[in-house]
Amino acid sequence: MNKSDPADKVILAVDGLNKHQALSLLEECPKIKWIKIGLELFSKEGPEVIRIFKDMNKKIFLDLKFHDIPNTMRNACYEISRLGVNIISLHAMSGSKALKVSKQATIEGAENANVEHPLVVGVTVLTSLSKEEFRDDLNISSSIEENVIRFARISYEAGLDGCVCSAWEAEKLRLAFGDKFQLITPGIRMGNDTKDDQSRVMNPYDALSRGSSRIVIGRSITKSPNPNEVFEEICKQIS
Repeated sequence: MNKSDPADKVILAVDGLNKHQALSLLEECPKIKWIKIGLELFSKEGPEVIRIFKDMNKKIFLDLKFHDIPNTMRNACYEISRLGVNIISLHAMSGSKALKVSKQATIEGAENANVEHPLVVGVTVLTSLSKEEFRDDLNISSSIEENVIRFARISYEAGLDGCVCSAWEAEKLRLAFGDKFQLITPGIRMGNDTKDDQSRVMNPYDALSRGSSRIVIGRSITKSPNPNEVFEEICKQIS
């Protein structure tokens, strides 16, 4: 596992908060470097919330999971990249054509706005899905792991910078795609946490040991009466 700054490996998901609650939390936890803005917060607060966090010198994973026809995804990625975010997510199930044109659009949008290119990651299989739901609800006979590897390969061959996967698949993906391919892993829980709406979960140390580049963790911190203490404990555990 990489021994660099542990705080750089933790992305705080603030989707259950409004911008005022998120700002208050970040003031209480000043060492947090990464923020994940998902559909919930983005829908509630709009693009302005990105500027607010950027003004606090936070790095931003904009996790909107675009999944549409190639032209729509290309145009959306062009506009989003102009906002100066650091990572954006696309559903790999959109297909290689959509992923390729979306990645190119982020480069064009960022260059035209004179901001750094965002990393683009492909969402493989949502960590909320159990193997039973995957088989019965989606009517897919092959395993979750097989499909995660398949969608990760589609993302890799389309020129994306990494993928979103559970920590349970990270070790095989790291071996398959090398050290530069970013593996962003949600579904992270501390020892006494409940799973909530996640199915494939793992603790922070084990996730990074298996090859995750960065972990996404939310309620373990945001719902704690002592969020900074939890964040510091996570950093201590993974350092």
